[in-house]
Amino acid sequence: MNESAFGSPLRASVIGVSRVASSIGVIAMGVMVLHITVDVVCRFFAISLPGTVAFVANYYMVFVTFLPLVIVERATAHIEVGEVITEHFPPRVQALLRLFVWILVASLFGFLAWEAWQEAMRAYRARMFIIEQSIRFDTWFPYFVLPAGYFLAAVVAASRVVLALLLLPRGVVPAVAHAERYFAERPTK
Repeated sequence: MNESAFGSPLRASVIGVSRVASSIGVIAMGVMVLHITVDVVCRFFAISLPGTVAFVANYYMVFVTFLPLVIVERATAHIEVGEVITEHFPPRVQALLRLFVWILVASLFGFLAWEAWQEAMRAYRARMFIIEQSIRFDTWFPYFVLPAGYFLAAVVAASRVVLALLLLPRGVVPAVAHAERYFAERPTK
């Protein structure tokens, strides 16, 4: 399997999914700001708006925090502590370490997705909820955002590994370099 057979639909899918995740995150942030603003204005008139704390903590922040993990992984925008040390290594060693880290990241995000899925199913089966100002708010639904965010980030990391392995005949350094920048959006002309 060559890069073009693997790459084009995958690249388009990853960029598309990360745009959707970004849009959902931006919408959640905007609605959260609006909700909090309305709550603050209502308090000036001694009106209590129920559900603000419930929605901010259990819905908005979950969507804003966990769903965009795919964006961070696609942009390779994680904090990299080891770069200070590895920048002095030969390019081949750096490429092999990068490949190892992608395998580790894909495995870790995959594990987190599995565990978060188990917790989401437990919350769903229990129909978890909270009561705020005598109003019931279901809280089981946002539990499914965590495994979705982790899974999407794992897919991007695993895709980089597969792409790098497919391109190994070019050499490990060019293969890893290509896989690292593969999901970046190209500037429009």
